[in-house]
Amino acid sequence: MGNVSERPQKYLAIIGDVVSSRELQERGFVQGQLRAGIDRVNEQFAPQIASKFVLTIGDEFQGLLKEVQELIRLLAVLRLAIHPIEQRIGIGVGTLDTSLQEVALGMDGPCFHRARNAIERSKFKGTSIEVETGREDDPFRIYALLYTALRQGWTFRQRQVFDLSMAGDAGKDIARELGISPSAVSQHLKAAEADRIHNATDIWLEALTDVFSKLE
Repeated sequence: MGNVSERPQKYLAIIGDVVSSRELQERGFVQGQLRAGIDRVNEQFAPQIASKFVLTIGDEFQGLLKEVQELIRLLAVLRLAIHPIEQRIGIGVGTLDTSLQEVALGMDGPCFHRARNAIERSKFKGTSIEVETGREDDPFRIYALLYTALRQGWTFRQRQVFDLSMAGDAGKDIARELGISPSAVSQHLKAAEADRIHNATDIWLEALTDVFSKLE
């Protein structure tokens, strides 16, 4: 019998961008903060990273993940790096046509093509996060629209508290970090309807995990 060919490795390509970066008065400082956040992500989430995150052109950054598991926490850490400035995220699911690199540069393939399509759709629609899988992406697009609409209505503090909760911090730890009371943290999360967003995000993540696991 002949050898059975191995299935190509699947990845999540992440492309991020700073919203309205050209209008920032301290753009160099923001880039420094983002670079520090990328360094934290590369260290904290090393087991999940296939190719390290890196700043690319302008204020864009990109990285490659080999699994979905820590995606939400990872994105929250990146968002917190330049709070209160917002980011847009494009996620592409697929394979590579080129060899895997240590840093997410010089690679090509469906995962990066889809991530680029997703980030361009995010720019066009003004959404915070978009996903492209090469399949039916309506559930991900609905989440993007609703999540963005809610996020845009939050105060800077509500965004910060919510992102810290998405990064996995407990209420008492958020209170200690921000110098506010635990009850204030609870009030911010309640005002942001965080429980509903967490539940919706869990469903979003389950759908993405399912698509990723079934991708040929």
